[in-house]
Amino acid sequence: MPTASEPVPVRVLVVGGGAGGVIAAARLLRTATVDRPVEVRVVEAAGRVGPGLAYRTRHPLHTLNNYACRLSAHEDDPGDLVRWCRAHGVDAHEFSFLPRGVYGDYLSEVLDRVRVPAGSSVTRHLGRVVDVEPVPDAAYGEAPFLVSVDEEVSGRASYAADRVVLALGNPPPRRLAHLETLGERYVADPWAEDLVERVGPSDRVLLVGTGLTALDVTAQLHAADPAVEIVAVSRHGLLPQPHRARPVPTGPWVPPSGGLATVLGSTRAAVEAAGGEWRGVLDTLREHANRVWRSLDADAQQRFVRHVARHWEVRRHRSAPDLAARIDGLVAAGALRLASPHEVEAASFDKVVNCTGPSPVHTPGWNPLVDRLLDRGLLRPHPLGLGLDVDDLGQPLGRDGRATPGLHVVGAARRGRDWEVQAIPDLRGQAVALADTVLGAGATAAA
Repeated sequence: MPTASEPVPVRVLVVGGGAGGVIAAARLLRTATVDRPVEVRVVEAAGRVGPGLAYRTRHPLHTLNNYACRLSAHEDDPGDLVRWCRAHGVDAHEFSFLPRGVYGDYLSEVLDRVRVPAGSSVTRHLGRVVDVEPVPDAAYGEAPFLVSVDEEVSGRASYAADRVVLALGNPPPRRLAHLETLGERYVADPWAEDLVERVGPSDRVLLVGTGLTALDVTAQLHAADPAVEIVAVSRHGLLPQPHRARPVPTGPWVPPSGGLATVLGSTRAAVEAAGGEWRGVLDTLREHANRVWRSLDADAQQRFVRHVARHWEVRRHRSAPDLAARIDGLVAAGALRLASPHEVEAASFDKVVNCTGPSPVHTPGWNPLVDRLLDRGLLRPHPLGLGLDVDDLGQPLGRDGRATPGLHVVGAARRGRDWEVQAIPDLRGQAVALADTVLGAGATAAA
């Protein structure tokens, strides 16, 4: 316990130990000082803090879809990931597309490698947060929140917290109820550990979705059995575009704020000025995406979601060059075929795999804590239905439209208020803003 002369640490409980939770926790610790300490608890239901769902895979064909130089856990130290790789005998350079499992290993060591200042601390808890209760009157010295955790070892435990960070990660794929009638032929989870075993020799497999998940599943299934016939269906029939081997330089163009037509017109003009090379232009737009997104009115945002979003996603979330070349080869050889939903009959396939991408965070049933906070009125869906409604500080808005001070959201759950929210650079930016809010605006990370 701190003495009367010692500063009292800010108690922060992070719900979720995936990439978002780890990056947020690390930034808090790197921002803390002897005079402004922080006590961080990270609660994660999986066996290891760090990888989350996205980076648990150990399949050699499952690689990151961005350059190593862009994926450091620390905003102020872009070379951290590459240095960690070299220290662990991983052949890597700044433009490497690393295996996702390697990146999961890196994330699992991030908190171990952070210098924790005197008076601060970090602890990990294996368990699941089941409730976050605001304390009605904290004037008597108790924290604003009481957090209930079902811990793997010790059972139910309660912790007082001054701040609670909801780093919830992604829910499972959207439920496709019309395919559940297929019984065992339907695979609702594309990351099921027994996916390969469930696909028989020379099976015909239907993938519902044509995004990055579908590419990973295609590569995995074909590597296990080249005779497997794979068909991928989606409304637009668009595959993710590939990265170049090295990033395309960004130019001097600054995306305008304003109406959707203005933004799209300016973007097209910038691509033409770049000789048709759109990657650098879109990387520039991505840096300003949330400012531009917030400048659109509600109607323009809805039109973007309906008509433009998929075209943005396939160019924004690109595939690694090696994976893209592999997929192109499978398409050319006829091992992978793209189709629209009305061209295929799901019942004619031996297996149907849901690759549609995650459900919105407020979807009932996937997370008891989210259900409880929604029922209590501390959370509400964003009007677009993509995530939770939050304010400029990332604090969720409740049923009454007011934020709960001290409750924060990072990651995919912020989609709606902002557009770019869940990539590693987005998580880093949110972590910086969180640390400045919790420990004082203008605070700087420790060297």
